[in-house]
Amino acid sequence: MKRFIIALMMTLCISAAAQEQFYTVRSGIVTMEMEMMGQKVTQMIYFDDYGAKQATLMEMRGRKVRSLEVDGKNMMIDDQEKTAMSMPSMGPQMKKINFSNLDEKTIRKNKIKELGEEEVAGKTCTRYSYKMLMMGNVITAYVWVYKGVILKTSVKTDFGEIGMTATKIEEDVEIDPALFTISDDITIQEHRSGPPQHFDYE
Repeated sequence: MKRFIIALMMTLCISAAAQEQFYTVRSGIVTMEMEMMGQKVTQMIYFDDYGAKQATLMEMRGRKVRSLEVDGKNMMIDDQEKTAMSMPSMGPQMKKINFSNLDEKTIRKNKIKELGEEEVAGKTCTRYSYKMLMMGNVITAYVWVYKGVILKTSVKTDFGEIGMTATKIEEDVEIDPALFTISDDITIQEHRSGPPQHFDYE
């Protein structure tokens, strides 16, 4: 269940379409925190090229795990152990919502609603709700968005309410390009199940 919850939160935060501009800020580092099974989990989200490149770092059982999208798959990489877990991504027809460039089709397809403004990590965010599919059930997800960047998430599931909140965002900083690549000495294993997908009403 712990791995499933992590996959869910990464789905809400990680962009799934390379070369698309998701944000109106060129690059940045977002520090996110969540409570999971009585423990505080910290994620560091790194992005460049307005979100076309994005990677997430988190610490699991004393080891740092890096997650990114490669060739349409979500890769969870342990650089120290030189291993990676490959999981199916959401696919091009169910890609992550681009909140900096919403169109009527995307709004209708995902039942997106704008719910006003709130401050997160010292930034004024627009709060949205939308529908997504998880384990065959349609649920409502909430996100707080700043310049296209998600700074807070909240989802009610059978496991309870799951959420992450940014404690800090650094804008227009230099990002190490190696964060967005997988070295040749990494052994990749396939995982049959993948993260939850956005709900398609059409």
